[in-house]
Order: sequence, then structure tokens, then C-alpha cells
Amino acid sequence: MDKRFAIKFSGQSGQGINTLGKLLSNAIKNSEYPIFATREYPSLIKGGFASYQIDVSSTQIFSSSKQCNILTSIAKDALNQYIGLVSKDGLILHSVKDFKLNAEDKEYILKNNIKYLFIDTEKIAQESNSPTIMANIVMLGAIWKVIGLDFKVLERVIRKYFSTKKNIDIEAEVRCLKAGYNLELIKDIKIETFPTTKIKGWKKSKILTGNDALALGAISAGCRAYYAYPMTPATSILETLGNTYMETGLIVKQAESEITAVQFAMGSMYMGTRAFTATSGGGFDLMTETISCCGMTETPLVIVLGQRAGSGTGVPTWSGSSDLEVSLKGGHGEFPRCILATSDSEDSYELIQDAFNIAEQYQIPVIVLSEKQIAESLFNIKTLPKPKKILRGLSNNGIERYKITKSGVSQRWIPQKGKKTYLVNSDEHTQDGISTEDSKEITAMSSKRLRKLNTLLKNIPSPEYYGAVKPDIVFVGMGSTKNAVIDAMKILNANIGYLHYKYIYPLRFERILQIHDKGTKIVLIENNQNGELGKLIREQSGLYIQDKLFKFDGRPFFVEDILEYLKK
Repeated sequence: MDKRFAIKFSGQSGQGINTLGKLLSNAIKNSEYPIFATREYPSLIKGGFASYQIDVSSTQIFSSSKQCNILTSIAKDALNQYIGLVSKDGLILHSVKDFKLNAEDKEYILKNNIKYLFIDTEKIAQESNSPTIMANIVMLGAIWKVIGLDFKVLERVIRKYFSTKKNIDIEAEVRCLKAGYNLELIKDIKIETFPTTKIKGWKKSKILTGNDALALGAISAGCRAYYAYPMTPATSILETLGNTYMETGLIVKQAESEITAVQFAMGSMYMGTRAFTATSGGGFDLMTETISCCGMTETPLVIVLGQRAGSGTGVPTWSGSSDLEVSLKGGHGEFPRCILATSDSEDSYELIQDAFNIAEQYQIPVIVLSEKQIAESLFNIKTLPKPKKILRGLSNNGIERYKITKSGVSQRWIPQKGKKTYLVNSDEHTQDGISTEDSKEITAMSSKRLRKLNTLLKNIPSPEYYGAVKPDIVFVGMGSTKNAVIDAMKILNANIGYLHYKYIYPLRFERILQIHDKGTKIVLIENNQNGELGKLIREQSGLYIQDKLFKFDGRPFFVEDILEYLKK
């Protein structure tokens, strides 16, 4: 049975919450415990409330708990927000001077036997002959003492991290860390629920966000150019590739708009260079005309669509999974496309490679769906898989570019000086690229393009199944829902399964019909309001999934969401 423990830092945006979370995540991992970490923050440069939660386990985990065992807070608003999420027998450490608990919070703390302590971190930092800006490190030291791990492990992480920063007094940081660790106030506090079983050698494991892994996957796939306009939660792909372009040789360009970014990507792919772009909902809307153009011209295109909550600007720094329909329908006219959906860092690494291979071999737009929960969370994995073989589908024959074939796939060649003239046309066209309005030629060419879907369908994997051999209940979902369900399986000894779709369109539905025909209860689980995957399954297979578990409040599924559903 999986034993989990959660630590939540909370404060305002701009108070260093993200740094504290990363430091603690790495130190716990280096202590040979698997972690999963994620953060919440408002769409403000400073203010509001923000948090960074690290879940720790004795086995590998991929999702968050709703509650935490230790809550630390360095801002009043954050403390007010998160007190109700501290679990029974938990601990609250805060540095908010003159903070007054209201009657409801006092009752909650008393009822759940929660220890509540104020630490004057600024005063302790000053007494340690360190600037008050280092006060947060005092809190970090206090937490490390409470969970009972080797101080030297955390100290090494602190020294390594600050050695890369300019004008930082590392010894002052360490003094603050020791001061927090040696606080008389916490010396007798024991947390009995922290996992005791380690994984030998786990300190050599890797911590990657979904976007980190996606960027590495693109490099492994032979990508040579990346174009983007910053938009949460896709922005860190631009940062990662931009920070490493000297080593990789990639062209990395921040465009002035999403339209420019996607057209740069289309132009690069047209000329035979592997390139892609990434955006979120509003930016994707601006890209749809280019997607249609690629559909007609049969130009490969790869777009990463990082999903967040809501239409319009929505809730721009929170998570959701409600863009499947726009990725399926975005663009005018009819043309083939492929939709993939990541669920974690390993998926992100592999699926971007698949996206390039599919886009180039079938000469279609490929959209890779991610989510804020996947893009920015810290996944702790042993290692990444080996890079996939690069499959480009290129030919040097220079025959009719749009030759009608049984598979729907024509030979793809690229413009070259001194070679046969390359005719590409975003109007309807004949096999040699000449514009046409002839009814027979229109029908033949349109039919030829759509045959690619049948050819592709034969070559994409079926959905992956996890869990019991003969389950009573099977959840069906995509994206980050997988992580909460599989983590819940480790906690609850129940006869359940999960069918996971990561190759979304064209849709393989044989396995879900087999499960249905056995009389097994199927539950559609989605991080949106209308069940977009369920609609696609019904459209393609005729199967209507009656039982549903939806969540659309900007938060991902927590492990408790699955456990509570199953208990009901």
C-alpha cells in the first residue's frame, strides 16, 4: 500500500515560493524518496496567494494529494486560504506576524489535533548575521528537522543551487538553514506519518517538468527550430530551448504573435526543417487559418497546445482539459489531422517525437495536447526512454507532389535549387499542384487527403490499460486524469482498471467496446465540463458512457477525488 506525505509552501507570488519548492523537492529526492510536486499561483506578478506542494511516497507517484501534512506560510492571504487543507495530526508553521486565527480555523485546528507554530524567520535570519531576504531558508531548515532527514543532503542542495547565482553569500544562506534546523521551538516535534521506506539509488533519478521533457524530446527528434509567443503554460518550453540553444544549435525565436510563430513553423517544415510551436487556447485560435493551409497544402505541422481553465482569458494560470474539441475542429474545411495527449514527463518526451514522425510521414498537422498540471509539475522519474527512430517520409524523386494514392500519402519532396519546380497550392489543386475548380478533380483530391486517416489509424497504438485483470469498474480518460487514478490504485485495494488514451485522433475504440461487451461498468473521467473525450468516443464508436466523473474548477484531479468517488 502506498504511503504518501505532503508538504505545502504558501505565500504570495514573488515571495520565492517556487524556489523553496524546488529546493525541497531535490533534497527529498536525493534522500532517496520519490516525489511529485506542483504549484498554484495567480496571474499576478506579485500578490494574491500561491503555493508549492511536494508529495512524497515510498513508491513512484504522479499526482497530488488534496490535503497536506505540513503547511508553511509566509503571507496572511495564503495562510487563510490553506489552513483547511491540513490533514489530521498535521503541522502549521508560519512567519506572519500578529496573525489572528478566526473562530472557525481555531475549531478546525483543535478538532484535527494540528500543531500551530509561529516562527519569526526575519528575526532569526538577522540573528544569524544574514539579510532578512534569506528568512525563507530558515523555514526550510525547520521543515527538514521535522521530517527527520539528513541535514547534509539539504545543505548540499542549497550550496549547489546558490553557487549558480551572482552576488549571493552562500555561507549566510547555510547559517539561516542551520538556524531553522536547530530551532528550540521544533526540536521535540515528530511527524510519524512520513514514509520510512526508501528506494535504493533513487537519488540518481531525474526531476523534470512536462515542458522540460517535451523540449528534450523535440531535441531528440531532430528538431532544428522553435518559434513561439509566450503564453502560460507553454512559456517554459521557450525558456528551456532558449537557454540551451548554444549546445543544441536550435534556432529559437520569440515571435511577435502566435500567427507569426505558427507560420514560421509551417515555412520551416515546408523547406524540410523540423520545427514546431507551442501555445495555449487563445493563441491556438489565432493559428487555425495556418492549420487549414497545412491541411490543404499537405505541409507537416506540429503544435503543442498547453491547456488551462476556461474560455476567453479564463483562469490563465490554472489547469484544465477542455481543448480537445477545438483541436479536432479548429480550422475551416475538411482535412486530416492527428491529436495526441500527454499525461506526464515520459509521455511528453515520447509523444513530441511521435508528433514529428506522424506529421512528416503523413504530411498533416499534428496537435499535442498538454495541460498546466502536466506542463509545470515536477515529475520524478528514474530515466527517460531511448529516443525514437526519426521517420521523415522524404523522397528525392520530384514526381507529382500530390499524386493520388491508395494510402492517401503522396511522395514528399522539398524545394531545391536546380531540381524540378515545386508547385504547392492552398487552393484546391490537381496532382501536379495546379489550381482547379473541376468537380471530379476536387472530389478525387479531397478523398485522397482523407484516406490518410484510415492509413494512420492502422499504425497508431491502442489505448493502454492499467489495473485489475477482471475489474468491476474501468475509468476511461486522457491526460493527467491517468495519474490520479493510478496513484489511487496503489492506496485502495479495489478491483478497478483504467483505460488511457494518448493517441486521441484518429480514435482506436476496439478495446473500450470489448470492455463494454463484458458488462464492466465504465466511468468517463475528464478535467472538463462536457466530457469531450466521451463525445468523440460516442461519435466514432457509437458507445455512450453513462457514468461520469468530471472536474472543471481549474484544479487537477487529486488522489482523494478518486478515492471518494470509489467509496460512494
